[in-house]
Amino acid sequence: MSDTAISKDFLQEEVRRYHHFITLALWLAAITGVEIVLIFLPAPTAIILTVLCLLSAIKFFAVILWFMHLIYDHRLLFWLFVTGLALAFATFTALLALFAVERVDTKWFS
Repeated sequence: MSDTAISKDFLQEEVRRYHHFITLALWLAAITGVEIVLIFLPAPTAIILTVLCLLSAIKFFAVILWFMHLIYDHRLLFWLFVTGLALAFATFTALLALFAVERVDTKWFS
C-alpha cells in the first residue's frame, strides 16, 4: 500500500516539474521574441547590445539551472559549475588580452 502512495507522490512531483519545463520554454520563447523585436528598434547600439547581453545571460542561466537539473541537485554541484564557468571566462578574457590586435607586431607581415 505504501508503494502506491510513493508512486502517486512521485508522479505528482514529475507532473509539477513537467509544467515548470513547459512554462520555462514559453518564457524563453517570449524572451527570444523580445530580442528579435529589440534588434529592429531605432535605439542606440550600446543600449541594444547591453539589453541583448542581459537577456542572453538570463536565458543561459535558466536553461542551465532547469534543463541541466542543477536547480534540483545539491547546491555544491551548482557552485562547482559556477566555479568552472568563472575559470573558463577568466581564461577566455586572458587569451583575448594576450592576443589583442594592438599587441601584434605587423612589420613582419609587410
